[in-house]
Amino acid sequence: MDAPRFYVDLDDVLADTTHALVELARTRFDRDVDFESMEVFDLSVSLGLDENDFPAFMNAAHEPGFLLGLGPIPGARDTLDHWRSGGIKIDVITGRPPASRAATLAWLGAQRIPFDTLEFVDKYARHGDPSATTPGDLCDRGLAVVVEDADETADFLALHTDALVLLYDRPWNRNSMAEAHGALRVRSWEEVRKVANARA
Repeated sequence: MDAPRFYVDLDDVLADTTHALVELARTRFDRDVDFESMEVFDLSVSLGLDENDFPAFMNAAHEPGFLLGLGPIPGARDTLDHWRSGGIKIDVITGRPPASRAATLAWLGAQRIPFDTLEFVDKYARHGDPSATTPGDLCDRGLAVVVEDADETADFLALHTDALVLLYDRPWNRNSMAEAHGALRVRSWEEVRKVANARA
């Protein structure tokens, strides 16, 4: 029997990304936004960045120095260590541009995050690469568990896979479609571990 495969999103699930983005917007783009007020997933809307500032902001947000400076979400590494020791295969999934692969791998190594694969998925059709992995490509992977903060992606996987989909609680996913289709909201890695272990 094949080992269970767990999909683990990177930003705001493993890496504390959006808190750092709020600080980036404040220090470099003069936007003062409270994290808890970010009820819209679109960063241009939630951070109040216009069409002139947003491309520069996204470029800054994918600079290696910024990505390497992200903190980890508490409890994530210990849970992934626990899963890995139990024979679970961990697929780290990210919607970052593929050009950020080197910095992303460096961050995972520096944080000692255990994983089996790192995959860059064009979750929102942003990369313009017809050969890129899409959410649809994930449907036949036999995923047992999904941990995701983007409601649109969590909803898609809840509808199109047999995986247990865990929606990591964030301000931008509180009005959730995914929960209506069977995803379970989790608020910490302790809760992720408890719920996922019951499925593994």
